[in-house]
Amino acid sequence: MSAALDLALFYEDITGPTMEPAKAEESTDVDARLVAQAQTGDFAAFEQLVRTYRNDVYGLAYHFLRNREEAWDISQEVFIKTHRSLARFRGDSSFKTWLMRITANQCKDYLKKRRLDAVPFNEEVETHDAPTGVLGPDASVEAHELGDAIKQALDALPFKHRTAFVLREFDGLSYEEMAQVMECNIGTVMSRLHHARKKLQNSLKRMGFSRG
Repeated sequence: MSAALDLALFYEDITGPTMEPAKAEESTDVDARLVAQAQTGDFAAFEQLVRTYRNDVYGLAYHFLRNREEAWDISQEVFIKTHRSLARFRGDSSFKTWLMRITANQCKDYLKKRRLDAVPFNEEVETHDAPTGVLGPDASVEAHELGDAIKQALDALPFKHRTAFVLREFDGLSYEEMAQVMECNIGTVMSRLHHARKKLQNSLKRMGFSRG
């Protein structure tokens, strides 16, 4: 498939101007049409799906791996695997949900194989989580320390709890979408998210960060 999949798609205009997001219903309809075309061998349709969701896949991979190059590598593997598995996609969930499930599983396998516990915090990639405006020296140092603390606390979570937190807080998925990605019921999703938040809160308190 290497000749067909243009991996340059993953590297172009990642920080370029963004388009106004489509309504969920419109996006789902467009995805369904593109998937149907891609399943017949229309690679241009698959490329459009890649362009639509490459940032989502990369962002999720980065939140797990904390390394830019590794997140790119996983993103490429995800889309290659997605293309190979496209014929088996039946539309039981949205295409995005299916894609996020593949990404989460790829990250889980990667972390298990490489025993990756922690990597340096990359502020350049995490700018979307940073406060807006210009911070003074003290505030900047505090924000950096808090960012490091959150990173350490997230890395210490069991994978199932970290997945729940990332999908909800960073990707903004609904409980139903999370259940489809994590392949469990909504009650389990809510339980995992509750435990993730509680463990993060306790970890941050132990590191000296707590709400007043």
